[in-house]
Amino acid sequence: MTKRVLVGAILHETNTFNAVPTRLADFAGRYLVFGEEQARARLAGTGTEVGGFLEAAAAHGWEIVLPVAAACGPSGPLAAADWAALRQAMLSATGRFDGVLLALHGAMVSEDCLDPEGELLAALRARHGERVPIAATLDMHANVSARMVAAADAFFPYRTYPHVDHFDCAVEAAGALALLMQEADRDWADRGGTGRLTRTVLARPPMIDAADHGRTGPPGPMNALLGHAAALAARPGVVSAGLTIGFPWADVPDVGPAALVSVLAAPSSSTADPRALALDLGRRLWESRAETQLDFADIETAIAAARAPGADPRPLVLADFADNPAGGAYGDSPNLLRAMLEAGLENAAFATICDPAAVALAGEAGEGAMLELALGGRLAPEITPPLALRARVLRLHPGTFRCEGPVLRGLDVDMGPMALLEAAGLRIVVASRALAVTDLNLFRALGIEPATLSVIGLKSRNHLRAAFAPISRDILLVDAGGIATMRLSQIPYSRIRRPLWPLDPLAETPNLEHIHVFDTASGPEERSLPVDGHAQGR
Repeated sequence: MTKRVLVGAILHETNTFNAVPTRLADFAGRYLVFGEEQARARLAGTGTEVGGFLEAAAAHGWEIVLPVAAACGPSGPLAAADWAALRQAMLSATGRFDGVLLALHGAMVSEDCLDPEGELLAALRARHGERVPIAATLDMHANVSARMVAAADAFFPYRTYPHVDHFDCAVEAAGALALLMQEADRDWADRGGTGRLTRTVLARPPMIDAADHGRTGPPGPMNALLGHAAALAARPGVVSAGLTIGFPWADVPDVGPAALVSVLAAPSSSTADPRALALDLGRRLWESRAETQLDFADIETAIAAARAPGADPRPLVLADFADNPAGGAYGDSPNLLRAMLEAGLENAAFATICDPAAVALAGEAGEGAMLELALGGRLAPEITPPLALRARVLRLHPGTFRCEGPVLRGLDVDMGPMALLEAAGLRIVVASRALAVTDLNLFRALGIEPATLSVIGLKSRNHLRAAFAPISRDILLVDAGGIATMRLSQIPYSRIRRPLWPLDPLAETPNLEHIHVFDTASGPEERSLPVDGHAQGR
């Protein structure tokens, strides 16, 4: 009998220190579609989760209902009314479903809810009952809550950073859903169909970041952790075993890395102990802190590297990550750009400064015109002041281009209207939307072949590596100021669990019992953590 599956996607990574609310209109930068027909027209054949869901559903022969697919670049908390609209769209599907398949980020926050994804999953569970399996993909940088775990049957976090496996994780989640729907049919016939299909354990070590923020390219500590998780996932009865690194720029109680293990709940189906497996992964996350970089190059170091002579003609990439839109930052800091201009760097370009007002001025002046303007620095001028600039308008562009990949392969991205300016020989891409630079085609849309440049300044952190590492001589991460800094002690947290490494002087090696555990079979296990040799309650 044909399975009827509810499919949807709502992805947003929220920097709670970003003061600008995110609205539905902001989702246009990536995608916002309602209904299966729109989703197929926009996302079929792309490297997105929805692209994977559509292909997997066809392979499994499912009938699908897809009420909404929405993805937005990281930014401030989602406006309450707009979150309500997306939630209601997902909950609007009627009728009986055999399974639910979702793409979620896992680090979304709205103006009125610290855990919208947990809220959505709980509502879906309440509506469709305990016997309808729910499988979801997650971003590697999810902040996973106990409420999320209590409601879903299995999670499939990305295993790459730069994230190039959206599609693959979606296909894997669909395969697990197919297995769980078969299990539901068999269990219903054998035992009357009562109780949940899986048992899931969440294990969270006392830390706010781990495994060098999860990077897998170039290889880092995360690669070994993921290899171990894959070995656990291959054990009989294990439905999923995954790792998340967390999103440190979210002031929420569930911030930080976590291990997730789901096994089939039927005693005859699995001999694996999900608690032991999750604790093992959680301990390995904790041990990765020694390989987690928290100190980065400053502006002076970056400029010195850019001016240093070398035989390699390929570009040096300076990643302005503290103002990285992929970290939910404003993307309008001119701090690094100012230093590049003052250094007189030749054959250099910078992308992007988010400044819709500057784009409008350039549009009014027209191509070839000279402008006097204050560029960027509008949203956090106390740390990223505006740049007084005299520049020529080289080119105007509507801001849309198709990603070559590997990140977001085949997806049409909309940066909003853009202007290419030139000042002191340096080309500057100014955009109307704050989106991280991950694709070479952004430059090509404006007539620049990035491989021919000597120095490239980018608003990005690690996602850029997938496309830019093959053409560059080196990539240097630069903390030039911004609300996505890794100077975590400077971030004014007020709601996170404490103590957490590296914010607090935790004992070097907490025992396994100091890892926070949530088990769907028994609920939360609250622990005390050693601080300066003494116990401190949570």
